[in-house]
Amino acid sequence: MKSKLLIILAWLTLLTLGHGTEYQIIAHPEVDATTLTKSEVKNLLLGNKTRWDNGLIVRLAILSGGKAHDDVITELTTRTPDQFDKYWKKQVFTGKGVMPESAADDAAMLTYIAKTPGSLGYISIQTEASGVKILTIQ
Repeated sequence: MKSKLLIILAWLTLLTLGHGTEYQIIAHPEVDATTLTKSEVKNLLLGNKTRWDNGLIVRLAILSGGKAHDDVITELTTRTPDQFDKYWKKQVFTGKGVMPESAADDAAMLTYIAKTPGSLGYISIQTEASGVKILTIQ
């Protein structure tokens, strides 16, 4: 009985260790932030914060799908990807927001973020983030 319990605990430990962050939050190099809280990221992703502390307008970009997209939306906005999409459509319809830029993949996201002042997005943890600033989430 004791050995079965140890095996179960070992498996649970491995599963927990294997579930890490699968994405990186990235921004244009001129963005003054280096660290954000989860609450700040949520406000940025939902359009509740529209300017950076240095005055730059936040230009949000999202991936059109994939694991990194699903993880960011689920973990940081506490919505499903479908709820997030409907939220933004409602914001646009009611005149309260502008639909985020959509990137087909990590390469397109990196290109957009690197060339757009004030921009914020995310990419897969496996992608090298060149030409952009990686933001740490507390």
